[in-house]
Amino acid sequence: MSMAQLVAAGAPELPAGWFYRVTSDGFIGLKVEVRERRKRFGSRVIDYAYVRSDEPDGLTAIVASCRHAVKRIDEADEELRNRRDAAQYIGDHDPRGGR
Repeated sequence: MSMAQLVAAGAPELPAGWFYRVTSDGFIGLKVEVRERRKRFGSRVIDYAYVRSDEPDGLTAIVASCRHAVKRIDEADEELRNRRDAAQYIGDHDPRGGR
């Protein structure tokens, strides 16, 4: 199945250089990985989600896992932004307003 077919079925579009890989876990079953191509060779896992068996069919289960993996990536990005934003408040906060 191509990326275009997954997106047409409802999976989120990924940035350039990223792709989905459906793979067998061996123990739990299937998982969807969001991967990024490396410059020289191979790829690395950005995040993943296990494929749930309670969906009505296989394609729906794969698309739901794609959505979940991308949601986890978005949440991690937001958490990182919040930590960077909070870093501006590092230091002593004198109750009298001075240093």
